Amino acid sequence: MDAHRLENRVTGVRKAKSLQMDPEPLRKAADRLKSQVDAGRLPGVMTCAVKEGHVIHFEAHGFADLAGGVALSSQTLFRLYSQTKPILVVGFLILFERGAVSLDDPVEKYLPEFKGASVGPKRKPLLRPMLVRDLLAHTSGIGFGPGFGYEAENDYESTYLPLVAKVDAGEILSLAEWCEELAKIPLRFQPGKDWGYGYSSDVLGRLIEVLTKKRLDDFLKEEVLEPLGMVNTFFAVPAESSSKLAALYKREPWHGKATTVRFVTSDVGGSGIVEDLSRNVLARPEKDKSSVLATSTSVFLQGGPASKVIQGGGCICSVAGGLVSNLGDCSRFFQMVVNDGELDGVRLLQAESVQLLARDWLNDFTTEKRRRPLWVWNTPGIGFSPLGQIGVEFEGASRRTVGSQLHTVHWGGAGGSGYMLNWPHRLVVLTYSGVVFDTDTQKTMWRAAFGSLRRGGAKPVVPVPPVEEKDNATPAKKRRVSR
Repeated sequence: MDAHRLENRVTGVRKAKSLQMDPEPLRKAADRLKSQVDAGRLPGVMTCAVKEGHVIHFEAHGFADLAGGVALSSQTLFRLYSQTKPILVVGFLILFERGAVSLDDPVEKYLPEFKGASVGPKRKPLLRPMLVRDLLAHTSGIGFGPGFGYEAENDYESTYLPLVAKVDAGEILSLAEWCEELAKIPLRFQPGKDWGYGYSSDVLGRLIEVLTKKRLDDFLKEEVLEPLGMVNTFFAVPAESSSKLAALYKREPWHGKATTVRFVTSDVGGSGIVEDLSRNVLARPEKDKSSVLATSTSVFLQGGPASKVIQGGGCICSVAGGLVSNLGDCSRFFQMVVNDGELDGVRLLQAESVQLLARDWLNDFTTEKRRRPLWVWNTPGIGFSPLGQIGVEFEGASRRTVGSQLHTVHWGGAGGSGYMLNWPHRLVVLTYSGVVFDTDTQKTMWRAAFGSLRRGGAKPVVPVPPVEEKDNATPAKKRRVSR
């Protein structure tokens, strides 16, 4: 499903209902988001739902690049940030299936710089080594620093500021160098004893480089992107595709209400035009470009001032980091995931490997008394998998809480992109707004998607026993596709 065909592949209402999905709730939700665009509270919004390979819903409204006057479309390239993680994880599972690595291997076996790791300001010794599974579950103790020009929210984030500054300044030029510097910073907690979002995926990316003796971008291109025909997904956007790159906006202040904040350009779009941001609401594009102050170059373009560190987790510096993609490529990847590892005759993973990902990896921490007041993981009925938050069995949990539906994963990227995956219904929901830390757009469409299932007569999900974890699955057989 190429990006330029998405608009033309929306199925009719009759076909959608035959798939037990009524598109009306999705349409109404998209209309509400469009009203936010029309009111100048969002630069643009794009929404899509694919069930069993059929495009049930697709809409795009507003602008990818306000200053350049570029309309948002399924061809728009946007920054994935943490939405890079599932692509990285699939790449790692390919190596896991081949027997190249075990989940219970110590990280220091491959990255000896972590052998001397310690915990906290007092540098307490580790009770056990950090394991590879800790990197996937974010139980490694590795934290993260602030990005997008925001200040550190606590003392621990501040410990990463020098590392972030070195990447921004070009003093660190590879993932290998970055891991060596990261390993000098004490962990937040003992590995395996708690959960904390952070740079674990970037360390996993370096582990992939060591296992394969290839750069991470080359490995992912060969093993994931090319086999799936994801020809519009890059770590650095080539010149011939630069005009498709969206701008990236952030709210100031980011906690403010839509009527009182202004939107600031964090990174320019392919037009390179910088908008006058003196007004308190989004300035609409003007034909005479009288609002233009300057031109600039996105940090995500090939040959531009990009970070030289290939970042598998999303962002280890101020703005640059992670993959750039479009809705068509993302839809192909996530359809492969909900199809248990296969798409259009191309199998990347065995079903058992996908099922291993599609379960709660924090089951030891999910009792009510062990809940932490974290922004990600603080609701009964929600656990965490290497693919994102996941709905889990939990007494008293409300299944109407966004993210708590069983056998459903949801996550996204800091640049305003989001995805929801539901295995029983083979459903993928994708959203994009281009606003840093925007989650309202995602939640609006996720709720609507389950409303569409209910109205379409889809049967409730019946809980099934969790898949038994195996050390290594049988390697998947892959067929390359020519595109």
